[in-house]
Amino acid sequence: MIQLVVACHGRFAEELVNSAAMVFGEAEGVHAVTFMPGEGPEDLIRKYEAIIAATGSADDVLFLVDLFGGSPYNAAIRVVAPTAKADVLSGVNLPMLLELLDSRDEKSTVADLVASAYNASFEGTKAFRNALPTAAAAVAPAEAAPVVDRRAGRPTSGHMQIPLLRIDSRLIHGQVASSWAKIVKCDAIFAISDEVAQDELRSKLLLQVAPAHLQAYVISVDKAIKVWHNPMYADRKVLWLVTKPGDIVRLIEGGVDIKKVNVGGMTHREGCKLISQAVAIDADDLAAFKKLNEMGVKMTLQQLPTNAEEDVMPKLANIQF
Repeated sequence: MIQLVVACHGRFAEELVNSAAMVFGEAEGVHAVTFMPGEGPEDLIRKYEAIIAATGSADDVLFLVDLFGGSPYNAAIRVVAPTAKADVLSGVNLPMLLELLDSRDEKSTVADLVASAYNASFEGTKAFRNALPTAAAAVAPAEAAPVVDRRAGRPTSGHMQIPLLRIDSRLIHGQVASSWAKIVKCDAIFAISDEVAQDELRSKLLLQVAPAHLQAYVISVDKAIKVWHNPMYADRKVLWLVTKPGDIVRLIEGGVDIKKVNVGGMTHREGCKLISQAVAIDADDLAAFKKLNEMGVKMTLQQLPTNAEEDVMPKLANIQF
């Protein structure tokens, strides 16, 4: 039988599975996966792989996640990519889960369940007073865009604007796409990581969840330095994302002008210590933060634009490795 793995931010998955049990009754092969502050995609992957190892074939799994492009989604994609049949479905809700529990049997395939889930989710959306559209409005086909030489009229001196440089282990995700990109009014996003730039699947996932109206790039640290020094991009306003403070040291040493850093989220790894609910650092990170402080860089903890800024350095005062 197909295993259903419900994975959402916070404890929503647990409560969704509990709610389904109240309506449908207890069911086998349904697994709730939480995603808590301080955790990252690697933690989710370990949880997913543990479920698969305990239940059997990796092909006979359907992941039900809350947000398209969120960490539960991205981690699930990395798990199902090597398989032939497993799939990931975003937008999980109670009607969807109940339909899957009711329609699932020994003969069901993942493809069958995906179709059933989609229909149930759509049909389960009703309004008491206001009529809802029965289908998406038709959109006229767009005219072909004219071919433009993007080099024409470009600046010949200067550097691009960096309205925000943020440390975030997840790089591009919901908080960045829906909040920070809007606040800073950028026209492009750089996800800067040597490791991720070499990983085709992770790069593809990041580009997939970037806001549609923004250009997004996954590049190495050296590539970011090279682009910074290219005056052709001096008219661009680009949000820069890195995964660790050590990469910012490299950027500055490469000539990039950085005066302020937003420390948003660094997931916990073995040997790390927490300096906030969302930021865990190791000895290398601590040394890099101190180096940045010596370079005159202001560093503030701020997970969301609505949160108050907190100076990073006092948080490091009693951290020892």
